[in-house]
Amino acid sequence: MKRWIAWVLTAVLLFSFPTAAYACDKEQTDLYLKQILFGDNYLQYDSDENVKILSSALYLCSIQANGTGANELDFLEYSDLKDVPSLKKINLNENRRFTCQHNAWNYTDTRYKNTQKARKKLLHQASDKIFQLGICHETFGFDSQKCDSFSALLYYSHILADYLADDPEETEVRNYHGSDIPAFSGNPSVELNGGKPSFTAKEKKSIEEFAKYSPLDSQGRCGTAFVNVSKNTMPGPNSRENIGAIQPSGWNQEKYQEFVTSQPPYLYNRCHLIAHQLAGNDGKNNLITGTSYLNIEGMKPFEDKVAKYVDETGNHVLYRATPVFKGDNNVVSGVQIEAYSVEDKGKGICFNVYCYNVQPGVDIKYESGANEVSDNILHNNNVLPFYTANGSETNPDLLSEMEKYFEILFENQKGTNEYEQFTDELEQIQKSAESIGTAAFTDAKSYQKLKKVEYDYFFLLKEYVPSLLKNEDFFRKTFYN
Repeated sequence: MKRWIAWVLTAVLLFSFPTAAYACDKEQTDLYLKQILFGDNYLQYDSDENVKILSSALYLCSIQANGTGANELDFLEYSDLKDVPSLKKINLNENRRFTCQHNAWNYTDTRYKNTQKARKKLLHQASDKIFQLGICHETFGFDSQKCDSFSALLYYSHILADYLADDPEETEVRNYHGSDIPAFSGNPSVELNGGKPSFTAKEKKSIEEFAKYSPLDSQGRCGTAFVNVSKNTMPGPNSRENIGAIQPSGWNQEKYQEFVTSQPPYLYNRCHLIAHQLAGNDGKNNLITGTSYLNIEGMKPFEDKVAKYVDETGNHVLYRATPVFKGDNNVVSGVQIEAYSVEDKGKGICFNVYCYNVQPGVDIKYESGANEVSDNILHNNNVLPFYTANGSETNPDLLSEMEKYFEILFENQKGTNEYEQFTDELEQIQKSAESIGTAAFTDAKSYQKLKKVEYDYFFLLKEYVPSLLKNEDFFRKTFYN
């Protein structure tokens, strides 16, 4: 009977996540957690009851605030977790959640010592139940190192998810010309089709100059733009028209000083599908609502490459830009750019890329263009930083804290090739973060670069931690036997 009730409560959990606006919610935290624990095989564990127990305990330890969490507590109780506390005993308001639960695992706020202890105990109890690591904890009142270090891994996975502060499903495009475009992961663009454009054999031989722009659709959205770039198509100086009155579909302008590098720090640009420097069309059928990041970091490097090539060689370049809208969204998810140099058969220019219409730190509602800050832990002095110079027990950051618990969790694997390679790459992440901290970038530029390092760190954990955990008896016996 209890198992049946637990199953029902699980179904309720899946469809009733709290709606409070956090940097990331339970669903996103669950996704990152499963990827860190199981790597690319994480989908196999969507229905695993033990994973749901860990997920519910992590939610109550890290995300719970303002009276939410009753469903998770009920689920843990019906899953036979011992000594499940009352909601009142663990409840924090949102501001105090950041102070208490976005700091080091061993940090204690003396004002909420008992609340923090109860929340932390839930993670220990979940690990105890699933892996039987904490018999010492149950019997004598103290934690085994394995139990504590694994619980710390769960806890820090949530903080890392908050640093990334995005919903991967929002930036992933499924079944685009038969393939899935992966979610944004810190790089402004990604190759499609191995970098090979899909121009026809006839098109690849053409030196005929043309410029084709799709008419706006019923929602006022742009379509594919296709030109054969040459010196003749490139506009002369002072030829740019005033485009300030044009409002592309989804235009919903805001400023973000912390996240946008251009000045003034407007989120959106009237972004040319075919760059003005390549063909000069400043009409509404060539302008989309694109972020500053899409325009500057995503598309411009490719546009500059083509412009330089044509200017230096006088050759023709086929250039096609396709805005990618998901469903009826008014703002593009990204832009596919294909290019091919004709006279030298692609030796000079040949690429097929997808540029993400994102702005790290900002949440974009692609259906309307509405936007808001997604990284609500930025500049919060009460949270554990991702990196700080000379991270230590007295000056902790996420990198040094997680490394400390990895040493405990994988102590028996020290000296193996896999563990040593893992620690070597962790050191490279540390150096990358350090170089950004000392570089002379603007705040927004530093933020974008550090965001890339945070994604690199996540993918490093996703690559190594599942394999290292599989080598640990407690984890292998539970999930792989």
